[in-house]
Amino acid sequence: MFSSQISSFELLQELSNDPDNEELLHDVGKRITNSSSDEELAQAISSVIGGKKSLGKRALKRPVIVNPLTWSNCIGEQQCKASQIRYPDSCQDLVNAVKDGREQGLTVRAVGSGHSFSNVALTDGILLDPKSMKKVIPLDISSLFEPLRGSTLFSVESGITIRELNDELDKRSLALVNMGAYDGQTLAGAISTGTHGTGLKLGPMASNVQSLVLVSETAVIYQIEPSNGITDPVKFASRNPDIVLMQDDDWFQSNVIAMGCMGLIYSYTLDVLPSFFLKESRALDTWESLKPHFLKGSRSPLLTSHRHFEIEINPYAVNGVHSCVKVVRDLDDGPTYGDRGLKNWLSCLLAKFSVVEGSLVDFFNWFPKLIPTAINETLAALVHIDCVGRSHEIMDLGIVHDVKARALELSFDVRNFVSSIDNLLAIFAQAAQDDDWYVSGPVSLRFVKNSPAYLSPQEGRETCMVELNVLVGINNGESLLLAVKEKMCVKGSGVRVHWGLDLNTVSAGEMHDMFSKFDRWLSVYRQLNSSGIFDNAFTNRLDISMAETLS
Repeated sequence: MFSSQISSFELLQELSNDPDNEELLHDVGKRITNSSSDEELAQAISSVIGGKKSLGKRALKRPVIVNPLTWSNCIGEQQCKASQIRYPDSCQDLVNAVKDGREQGLTVRAVGSGHSFSNVALTDGILLDPKSMKKVIPLDISSLFEPLRGSTLFSVESGITIRELNDELDKRSLALVNMGAYDGQTLAGAISTGTHGTGLKLGPMASNVQSLVLVSETAVIYQIEPSNGITDPVKFASRNPDIVLMQDDDWFQSNVIAMGCMGLIYSYTLDVLPSFFLKESRALDTWESLKPHFLKGSRSPLLTSHRHFEIEINPYAVNGVHSCVKVVRDLDDGPTYGDRGLKNWLSCLLAKFSVVEGSLVDFFNWFPKLIPTAINETLAALVHIDCVGRSHEIMDLGIVHDVKARALELSFDVRNFVSSIDNLLAIFAQAAQDDDWYVSGPVSLRFVKNSPAYLSPQEGRETCMVELNVLVGINNGESLLLAVKEKMCVKGSGVRVHWGLDLNTVSAGEMHDMFSKFDRWLSVYRQLNSSGIFDNAFTNRLDISMAETLS
């Protein structure tokens, strides 16, 4: 190891001249992570990267929109200019939007909170921001086949965020069965794009939907349920003359994950649980030592013995092994105890590299070979002993506002996920060796029960969902993610994508190969979007836009 007497500036200059020197890389990495308040080191970093304009705190926050008709997602890379932007507050507002769209020849689309890294929400027509649609809807238990079941059903408008929904449930001593890792999404945005948590006995959030209310292209309001739905049709019809109850498996399994392509979702009725506590622990391990435990696929004890199980893996080997953090969560009687520490990898990265401050992205672009060490330090900072909290507090991993990351998420059959992960790690290693292309965060593995929804990444199989993270602004970071998708999603591989994290990569030619029930989904879509009023950039990409077909 280099002498501690050498100055930080000299050390960084040496590394600039010899960027492959492992001894220098080790020494720089240790000095940075152990010197969070070292002014001399901070100045040295600023000097060595040449006073470049920092990407760390510039253009990574959600952009300020000057044109009031322009909308963007949370990192600003998906943008559209709408003809109108409206803020519906009721089902009638959705009906009016559809009627106006038809009269004015405009398409209509509802957005969420902008946490999809794809063009699912973009429109040049009437854009609906549903943030005011967050009211709890009294459940009419008298219309249920089993009125007693009403105690664990919850109806709510679709624009509510997961955080707001958790608050409403908590007031009533109720809780979501499962949720994704971030609670800032709208309910409709999360469900419609296939958002999931982790736990092989738990499906995606769509699996907990029992009923949804949708405004169609003709402004007819449908309540859509499976064929064996919760609602008694006779009782419902007498109480709701303005709503058509459609209890049909194809309609339900198509609409529950439809990316806004079939109509405007007004509300959901969800299965919920009495409130509960979870105990979480995070332990450091290596992928090499964990792999043998998964030889039985979905029957592997690590996957079946915990309510929630996930792994965060360093995509790069350091000293011959891929460090990882094993995360388990199980039911607990409470009360709350323990210190969870930092919730997510990005918070840990910023904490460990705080001396770099706003120049983090520039720093990694200048010294990309430090990224494997940085990820190792990040994973070590995630570790904690047992911590107990309310379920939604433990499942939520929060968000970091100072810098932004984008992600690609792939779906693998859990029966052969180990070989898939090994192939993925080999792609990362080759890209780093050949081109100095790096992702800048861990690979996150989450395990999800099969889903009957036709376009769910978990349709028909238990699934290992794999999220690949890169900081916005990392040189060739997105190019690397796109290359990974092309190499992993080959015909016949069975690899699918998460619709909110597909980076606009899925094309029309891949749909039948990825989703065996795509034709059934398409049949319902053609009924509900026959006029093309819900067409947009996403339907164009999949070559299913109806207006183009009709013309």
